[in-house]
Amino acid sequence: MHVPDDFGLSVVQTLAHAPERTLAPTHSAFWTAWQQAVFAGNKPALVERREQHADPSDPTASHEFESFRGVRIGASLFPPPKGTPVRAGLVALHGYGPVAPLGSEGERWEKLRAFGVAVLCLRVRGFPGSMADVPQFARWPLGWITFGLDAPMSCPSDLAQAGLAWSLPQAIADVVNGCRSLARTIGGEVPIFMHGESFGGGLAVLAAAQLEDHLPPARLVIALPSLADWPWRSTHPDGGSAAEVSRFLKLNPPRHEHICQLLRLADPVVHAPRVRATTLAKLAERDDVVPAPTAAGVYNSLGTDPGHKWRFVVPFGHFDGGIRNARRVLLFERVVHSFLDPSQSPDLSMREWEGLMWYGERRSVGLA
Repeated sequence: MHVPDDFGLSVVQTLAHAPERTLAPTHSAFWTAWQQAVFAGNKPALVERREQHADPSDPTASHEFESFRGVRIGASLFPPPKGTPVRAGLVALHGYGPVAPLGSEGERWEKLRAFGVAVLCLRVRGFPGSMADVPQFARWPLGWITFGLDAPMSCPSDLAQAGLAWSLPQAIADVVNGCRSLARTIGGEVPIFMHGESFGGGLAVLAAAQLEDHLPPARLVIALPSLADWPWRSTHPDGGSAAEVSRFLKLNPPRHEHICQLLRLADPVVHAPRVRATTLAKLAERDDVVPAPTAAGVYNSLGTDPGHKWRFVVPFGHFDGGIRNARRVLLFERVVHSFLDPSQSPDLSMREWEGLMWYGERRSVGLA
């Protein structure tokens, strides 16, 4: 068994990783243009997806909403049981690899729904359920994350406009509009939570930063957040989306600097300081897909008050680390349910788990 690299770092050094957060030269110009493009249009509304308009890539989607540039985003809405009032809304995001059919997601969130949480599971453009309006994604052979990185640019001032053609800022718009559409459905006074793992975790941070002045999420769960700390990842080869970016850079050496600046525009460690949401994060000591230091860097960069964010540590991330690791992963799911229970303050609900955030597999008998 080949254990993931620790990059010569101790566990403490890994979890304390402080990423480089220098902004791209066009950061302000780009995100001002992005905000205007996303928030200046019509307010997105969650509607039932009619059978005749079903997306063949995932016909199980029950709902949809219109996002950036008129792209319909597929989703499934799982409300609380009949008679249970809606106390919160949760936007649940997905990973980068193969995704489950949207219609199958309800069982995973059954316990939270019983707490009064309305769960909206969505798929950003280019993923099953959200492909009908963007067939060009299916034809792109170099990986979702690199779509649009080849947008034409004749001078440095074109970078902001070129960034809007890239898949990642468009996906951030999809998540932001998912939150906005859910808020319209359940009522503006009901808090919105977000949950994302790996690719979804990075997206959640990026979207939460853009929502901070509009609809800030009240609680955020990020597990092994990806898409981050590209300067570090460029010198430490790894798998996942970074491998696709690496291959793309090798195919486009003249555009290397341009592409690296685009990556910095949508790097979660750059945006994390704007995020103030109460946060629970799952971090790994080692990971063969999302390098553990980069995920820790996202958590360490959050603007959330230190007393309102919690770090749950597992030995391994995406890697199959055996029974002990599997038990820690399952335990984290129990912690998530406590953290997202809208009837409890996270400060109180997390208190009973604090002794298990680093090691252990079960609570004491008194807390079982």
